[in-house]
Formats: sequence, C-alpha cells, structure tokens
Amino acid sequence: MDGGDGNLDNRILAGIVLVVVVVAGVLAYYAIASTPQVNTETARIAIKEVDQNGAERHIFDPGTITVHKGDHIILIVTNTDEHVHGIVIPQLNLNTGSLKEGQEVRLEFAADMVGTFTFYCSVPGCAPDHAQMIGQLVVTE
Repeated sequence: MDGGDGNLDNRILAGIVLVVVVVAGVLAYYAIASTPQVNTETARIAIKEVDQNGAERHIFDPGTITVHKGDHIILIVTNTDEHVHGIVIPQLNLNTGSLKEGQEVRLEFAADMVGTFTFYCSVPGCAPDHAQMIGQLVVTE
C-alpha cells in the first residue's frame, strides 16, 4: 500500500471536522440569537414632604410607576424628607428598610407577573400621615 491512502484519510477526517465545527457554530448562533433579550427599566421614586392646603403631607413621587412584564426593573428610592421613611412592596418581597434623609437604595427584580402592586412606607409611625403614604407599581403586558 502506498502513502496516498493516508492523505485521503486525512482529507476525509479534516472535512468531517470542518463540517462539525460549522454545524456547531450555526447551532450556537441560533441558540444565542433565540435567547430573549431582557430590557432593563429604571424608575426613580422620591419620598418627600409637600404642603397641601397648609398641611404637611408625605408622598411618593411619582405615586404610580408603570413597567413592563419580562423586564429587569431597578427602582431607585431616595428619601428627601427629614423623617425616616422607606418603601415596602409585600407582594414582590421588596423592602428598602429605613432610609434617613438623603439616603438612596436600589431595589432590583424581574417583573415576571402582570398586576398592580401597592407600596407603602416601611417605617411605622414615621409621620402623622403614615397610613396615607401609598403608591402603586403597575406591571403591564
């Protein structure tokens, strides 16, 4: 047997390896391309004191945040009031804890279900109007 058969075997082996590499590359491309890209939405909520008809009120500004299902959400909560406040969203297991004036906290979560989620001040007795400190996070389709 002459050395020619060895060259043919090497070329066949090289061809098979090339086909495997190309097929693997195509499959990897489509696997990555078909992975849904997650959008990130950032929303800011300020906790602040306002004057309403001569009365001191504490509010979340804005009082309603709307985000989209499937997105990664970053809520940046800042307390601009001299009283200690915070935000809790019980249904989403989110809580800033107590925030002193000027403190800021980032809450991050995946918006994986549609609905309206009420948030409250997380510091009981923070101010006389504590029970009225209510806002909403709306997750839409």
